[in-house]
Amino acid sequence: MTIAELLPQAVARLTVAQSDEPQANAEWLLACVLNVSRTWVLAHPDYELSAQEETVFSRYIKRKENGDPLSHIVGYQPFCGMDILVSPDVLTPRPETEELVETVSVLWNRKHPLSILDMCTGSGCIALALAAKFPKAQILAVDISPKALKIAQENIQKFRRQEQVHLLQSDVWEHVQGTFDLIISNPPYIPSEIVDTLTREVLKEPRLALDGGPDGLEVVRTICNAADSYLRPGGYLALELCKGQAGAVARGLAEIGWKADVKKDIVGIERFVLAQKI
Repeated sequence: MTIAELLPQAVARLTVAQSDEPQANAEWLLACVLNVSRTWVLAHPDYELSAQEETVFSRYIKRKENGDPLSHIVGYQPFCGMDILVSPDVLTPRPETEELVETVSVLWNRKHPLSILDMCTGSGCIALALAAKFPKAQILAVDISPKALKIAQENIQKFRRQEQVHLLQSDVWEHVQGTFDLIISNPPYIPSEIVDTLTREVLKEPRLALDGGPDGLEVVRTICNAADSYLRPGGYLALELCKGQAGAVARGLAEIGWKADVKKDIVGIERFVLAQKI
């Protein structure tokens, strides 16, 4: 079958299954099967797929019908110019987290020999993005989940950052030692009662990376309460948070003497806290 014949059938299947963005997802999956860009797929409607390509595409569409995230089906997620390996054991990197990386990247010169702690690293996407931006930095990437750290290690090896990014299994501060110029985190921040209302695609991701406790701030609070002991003078704490949380967290840090600012994401939500230890 040709792309022009096959694609509408796939879109129809995803629409019936109430999948998110059926047209876009069908196009992306087909592009992955053919190892081409989505633009190429749209520009070549007369391309005839081989029997094997049709089989693989049908299998991908079936998984999407069942609610699997696109990143789990293809095995990676684009992030800051890298194709980050992902699995059901880690949170799929989001565009908002790319914004968090960009927010802190302007704070230092590229050649600065930074010491960075990436708390709740998951796939290691933040640590690897910062390693690329600061090639002289040393980065400690921490997570409680050994399964997540396995994926992070695969990404470190993929991008050849073994000399720069180091992993530590720890329940937040449990095994962390040393001080840092930057502590950065995309922690679990969704209130528990809201987690079960999320889309089925999101619910295929690890609850451990989503559920932030009754008010969503359980892990955030633990990070903030001890961050002062792990930051060098003038160092920064950078957090990604849920809508409605950033203001309260920034005020709490300001009350104990930090210089804390709230930053909006690209759609205008107060998403990030950037706080400097004075």
